Amino acid sequence: MSADWIIPREIPSDRTLRELSQQYREADPSAIETLLTLLRTAGEVHTAMDQRFARHDLSHGRFVVLIMLHTTPGGEMCCSDLAESVGVSRATMTGLLDGLERDDLIRRVDHPDDRRRITISLTAGGRRFLDGMLPDHFQAIADLMTNLSEVDRKKLRELLGKIRSSMPALLKP
Repeated sequence: MSADWIIPREIPSDRTLRELSQQYREADPSAIETLLTLLRTAGEVHTAMDQRFARHDLSHGRFVVLIMLHTTPGGEMCCSDLAESVGVSRATMTGLLDGLERDDLIRRVDHPDDRRRITISLTAGGRRFLDGMLPDHFQAIADLMTNLSEVDRKKLRELLGKIRSSMPALLKP
């Protein structure tokens, strides 16, 4: 989520949403309220995660790179593959890797078969770092989801999948 993404603290009242739907026939009060609730929740989770990562001198992007390397079979990836799998530009990935390398959490090694490619892997310090932070991180996620049963969690994933499948609707001209 972009830092300049602003969501009102309060969802508009039913009355306000009904008035909008009278003024604009396309306005579906329930759809608007649901989207704003989703965005508000996503923003709050994003902010809380940023605060948690900051305790470890991490950004969300740096964490994603570390966890990708940690969970990839063989523990290494080419820079371009890493950028593609995370969904950022190569320039953005280079910036993330520069900081992680400076902190001795990752290492860059020339690819054995192609000198134009660089292989990225965790250092021993990077593995220790993750081993130290991940238990607390995973516990926080479990605590966040504690009020949802396994059935609730599955249903939420299904519902979010339905929303994602309708995403092209937001991109229509």
